[in-house]
Amino acid sequence: MRLFALAGRLSGAVNPCVAATLLRSAGSVTNPDGSQTPTYTTTDIQVEVQALAGEDLQLVANIARAADRCVVYLPAAAQALDRPLQCGGDILRFYGADWLITQSLEQWGAGEWSKVLVTRQSSPAPA
Repeated sequence: MRLFALAGRLSGAVNPCVAATLLRSAGSVTNPDGSQTPTYTTTDIQVEVQALAGEDLQLVANIARAADRCVVYLPAAAQALDRPLQCGGDILRFYGADWLITQSLEQWGAGEWSKVLVTRQSSPAPA
């Protein structure tokens, strides 16, 4: 069952989806000088962007509140950075900016759709 598509049709009249690009972390490459450059695979998707609600603010109470953040629903699995597991660090590109997925709030199905917290980045991700 395609729940994201069904929910999107119902909420689209009030909050339409926006075009976005999901940059999934694909690891990194080591440069000749020893520094590392992250690499990404890209997928064009439609996402629903919402302001943080009260319950979401409680979930992220441990994150500094000075940043520009919002909640995004997307029809895919996405991962926040997990340094111990050395995975994640996915980025969404929409509204002319890069948004780092800083926390996965909910996921449904086997990668069917996700609710994530994103934080606007001041510098763009490598292409």
